[in-house]
Amino acid sequence: MIDEVPLDVIVHSFYPDHHLDGLIPTILDWIDEPREKAFVRSRYLSFKQREMLPILMCPDDCDLWCTLIIAEVVRFEGTIKWERMGIDQCTREDLIKSFENIGTKVEWLEKVPSMTFQPEEYDSQISKLIRE
Repeated sequence: MIDEVPLDVIVHSFYPDHHLDGLIPTILDWIDEPREKAFVRSRYLSFKQREMLPILMCPDDCDLWCTLIIAEVVRFEGTIKWERMGIDQCTREDLIKSFENIGTKVEWLEKVPSMTFQPEEYDSQISKLIRE
């Protein structure tokens, strides 16, 4: 949720022809495969200055193999910013090689505005997504 609006609704409002409504957050409790869960957890907990974070996934299988929305997370001068969002374009072969390929090929959704967060609030929300 961003300002009480589900993220899939926000993204869908800018790109209604992409059928992105109904995507769900990459909550770790919903991902069954241990390697996928570990990968997403590592991205959530990353303190890199720039990280490609999977934030929304297809609800059908709750995995990283279908539609996956990425946020480019930038940490800078006491703020956390989702610089841009896009649809991951990794192929099946890319994912078989490594989940680290997620975020390397992205169709950026340029109409979606960047979003800035205060670290305390952001970290609190991330903690809700990764508790096990």
